[in-house]
Amino acid sequence: MKRGFALLVAILCYFCTYSQEANADSNIPEFIVTPRFDVNPYAPIKGGYKGFDFGNSSLYTFLDGSVGNFSYSLCNHWVSTDTPSLYQNAFRSDDVDFIDWLTLSYTVGQFNFTIGKDMLAIGTWELDYYDVDVHTSLVSPFWHKLAIYQWGGAVDYTTKDESTNLRFQFGTSPFGERPFASKLFVYSLDWRGEYGCYMPIWSVNFVEYEKGRFANIIALGNAFSIGDFTLEMDYMNRATSIKNFFNQEFSVAAQLLYNYNDKVEVFAKGGYENYHTDIFGYEDDMWFIPSDNSLCPRYWYAGGGVNYYPLRENRDLRLHAVAAYNNFANSVSISLGATYHFNLTQTILNKRRK
Repeated sequence: MKRGFALLVAILCYFCTYSQEANADSNIPEFIVTPRFDVNPYAPIKGGYKGFDFGNSSLYTFLDGSVGNFSYSLCNHWVSTDTPSLYQNAFRSDDVDFIDWLTLSYTVGQFNFTIGKDMLAIGTWELDYYDVDVHTSLVSPFWHKLAIYQWGGAVDYTTKDESTNLRFQFGTSPFGERPFASKLFVYSLDWRGEYGCYMPIWSVNFVEYEKGRFANIIALGNAFSIGDFTLEMDYMNRATSIKNFFNQEFSVAAQLLYNYNDKVEVFAKGGYENYHTDIFGYEDDMWFIPSDNSLCPRYWYAGGGVNYYPLRENRDLRLHAVAAYNNFANSVSISLGATYHFNLTQTILNKRRK
């Protein structure tokens, strides 16, 4: 495993060096540094949770580039509200670490072949957002719990008009402790499209939790865009057996966004999660368990907020204010913060041109 990782890093470094020599502008890798800082106090309601945290405060870097038919992508998660765990969990399958994804892809015709560490092809619009952009007080318990970045490979087929993308993916399972060594895997089929105002993200996934035993996930993400408004609606069903297939774990969520001149986004979101079983181990995370230590079978959350992009020429800087409620904490969280995508490559190129 470590040898494979070292080889992939060496390949990426080679491409970075080669691309810089090949062309001064077009082939230079794009390198983005993204810090985010939140403050997130909680206002209790009738004995609810009272406290304070730093929300989704974090530091990420993104490296992307290509040489001919090859492309590569690396996302590092350097700092979080629990930074030590990012390094203690290095090269584990059952939790996040300081590498979100590290992929090498080859494109030929309408097919794309990818190897490395990548996001599992589990649909829904909630999971489609970059982690650094997500307001964590307004996402499902499944988003919090799943170790979604896994090692493996994928094959994509994209139609000539680029309206439809189909992906088959094979990856390590988040139920294993070590990639490949645990010999637990995930098999996914993902469909994404853009058909006028309608944009689906649908997938079927088989997640191995014991040798030869699988949890099935059906995820249906749907977005409708009309003018400055976008409505996102997600449904996900999770089951480990045919019996009571649609009554083991499921979640629904909806988000309505209004975009004003690409400078202001106003949004409202709500979701509901129902689990009569505990497939993904919510009972191991006290954040989802009531004070009497019983599994909370019905979890719901709701809220809204504003994203504001103050820079004149781009949307690199985002200021946000978000209010959210969930029935477990029984309190309202007020998240205030900023995210800045600093494109180091573009800054260097602009200085050279001057």
